[in-house]
Amino acid sequence: MDVSITAGDADTLRGLRSWLVDEPALRGRVTTRDSPPADDKLGPMLEALVVAVGPGGAAAALVTVLVTWLRQQRADITVKVERPDGSSFEITASRVKGVDMAALRTEMERLAREIEPP
Repeated sequence: MDVSITAGDADTLRGLRSWLVDEPALRGRVTTRDSPPADDKLGPMLEALVVAVGPGGAAAALVTVLVTWLRQQRADITVKVERPDGSSFEITASRVKGVDMAALRTEMERLAREIEPP
């Protein structure tokens, strides 16, 4: 099952992509979805990241990287994760920065269950 991730602009997505591909459990599972180039542009525009999530802990690894990446951001950023069935959830940097580790771990486990294939 593939999940789609959007966050901010293309530069923001490129930064997130570099974090995702550095995670061993996600290597080879992250691709990009580009939109066709606008008439006044030279190339396609990065629209989303697509992550193949399946058995083996990829969902937990994805959530861990997302939350860790968000905690490092200086601006308020919202990451939207969408499943193939159209269901989605959002995580914002402002919601994870000040959260204590126990509450954060609980939230990460809940989000991993949301991503996990049925």
